[in-house]
Amino acid sequence: MIHILPEHIANRIAAGEVVQRPASVVKELLENALDAGASKVSLIVEDAGRTLIQVVDDGCGMSADEARIAFERHATSKISCAEDLEGIETFGFRGEALAAIAAVAEIMLKTRQEGDDTGTQIHIQGGKLLEETSTFCPVGANFEIRNLFYNVPARRKFLKSDAWELKQIVSEFTRIGLCRCDLELRLSHNGQELFHLPPAKLKQRIIKLLGKDMYKELVDFEVDSSIIKVSGYIGKPEDARKSTGNQFFFINGRFFKSTYFQRAVLNAYERLLPEKSFPSWCIFMEVNPIEVDVNIHPAKTEVKIENEQMIFQILQAAVKEALGKNALGPTIDFDMEGAPSIPPLRRGLFAPPPKIEYDPLFNPFNEERFNQSDDRDYKSPHAYSIDDATPLFYDQPADLFTPPQQLHTLQPQIIRFKEKYLLTPVKSGLLLIHIQRASQRIRYDHYINLIINSVQENQQTLFPQEHPIDPASVLVLEEVRAELLRMGLDIRTSHPECVTVYGLPVGHSTEYEDITALLDNLVAQLAARTSAPAEESAHGVALSLSIAECRNNPQIFTHKDAMQFVAKLFASTQPSLSPLGKPCMYIIPTEEFEKMLSK
Repeated sequence: MIHILPEHIANRIAAGEVVQRPASVVKELLENALDAGASKVSLIVEDAGRTLIQVVDDGCGMSADEARIAFERHATSKISCAEDLEGIETFGFRGEALAAIAAVAEIMLKTRQEGDDTGTQIHIQGGKLLEETSTFCPVGANFEIRNLFYNVPARRKFLKSDAWELKQIVSEFTRIGLCRCDLELRLSHNGQELFHLPPAKLKQRIIKLLGKDMYKELVDFEVDSSIIKVSGYIGKPEDARKSTGNQFFFINGRFFKSTYFQRAVLNAYERLLPEKSFPSWCIFMEVNPIEVDVNIHPAKTEVKIENEQMIFQILQAAVKEALGKNALGPTIDFDMEGAPSIPPLRRGLFAPPPKIEYDPLFNPFNEERFNQSDDRDYKSPHAYSIDDATPLFYDQPADLFTPPQQLHTLQPQIIRFKEKYLLTPVKSGLLLIHIQRASQRIRYDHYINLIINSVQENQQTLFPQEHPIDPASVLVLEEVRAELLRMGLDIRTSHPECVTVYGLPVGHSTEYEDITALLDNLVAQLAARTSAPAEESAHGVALSLSIAECRNNPQIFTHKDAMQFVAKLFASTQPSLSPLGKPCMYIIPTEEFEKMLSK
């Protein structure tokens, strides 16, 4: 039988689309505060939003009747007719957010309008109004969202770790902070203030939100055309990062995601970026609101824009022009250090052309020349002949694990190929080793061995090094600091926007740039990690650290280095697979070579 769903069930279904996690609640409440004309907004969070999400603003507030109606489905003050959908300039307009949040949480609202003597307090739980009273409160609104998903245990169970959920909350806060630099914003978590943002210019706001190291990266640009106005900041190619976290698009003040326009920006950086690196940007677009449809996704993070292809070209050209104007493209760098001083040529001085001595009777095609033996050795110290190679590895799995004590009696020939692979002959053909994946396997097994044997080893830095980092990343590292310490990485939080490195895993470079790259890679790996049982937590951190350490291939300069590297690989638990399950090696059978040469 077809029937109409009860209101509380319909709201709970809507909550599944609108309220996916605590960050979704933060986004809706912050946007409501901005639409209410607030100049000061405070966000207070406990337990990454599981226990409490509180948003306090000094906006226009609501009357008692409006406060009650606001939690009804499709209650809105933004639109009144269908034509209003064609030119939306506010963040919210559907009237689904508060009803959806109220269906899966407990809400306490205090609000007062300018001119009213008293305000209104409303208590809602599970979508039902429990209490409505008068109260004394400042002008504006104060939303308290407690026990999110208390009546949807499946949704609450599948929330990720506190660090991951808090990082999503910080991301939503960051997007609001970037698009409204005229506001005073605060964010506190478990009683600790993470951000206090007074009104400032965009560049200062970017530095405050994304880290002090962003200052040297930023390049401003602005293009104004009849179709669109594009402005903002882009990052220098040499400061590209290992993650895409610092890439922001805004259209008419609204954050949105677009792989299409992302490709436009990346095309402008073509052949300028290091491998597997991504530039940072904060780009604002302004178009006629009639040409933008923001009503295509419940979370309002996707938009449809007219003239997308033309905007694509304008955006790509604007970024490319900004890179060119700031001389960020490839240049020729002449190293003059130690070069001899060449005096200028005196006027009137004649310089005769140099005389070239040569043998006029020399014939390069003389056959006798090719028959003569040449005693000179043209072999490079890094070139190894594979003709006389003594096989170190065999095709039988049991023979792959050669005891390390036997290596000194063997003389295997190992060649490094394309800086990515090692080649060595085996009984059945040619063994190909993927250096980066093999490095991940070696480092992962090393960290797991430290965990199992409860051993802690590291190399202390000569002087503690401070590294600026955004507050969200600091929280990610702080959550796993104990596990990282057991693996040799001793980092301590010295400031909400900075960490201090006291020790590094054995063998890791102590150069400042290399440590910065390690922290950047590690945060990118940990941010994508979901919550895990306590006994699996250390293994997850070991995996993240091993991948972060091996982002670049290890330095293998000599044949001895190559032999030691291969010995470590075959002494590991699973030499044929990386920690992510990808193959570390492959044997090219001799039959394949013979088949190719027989054609």
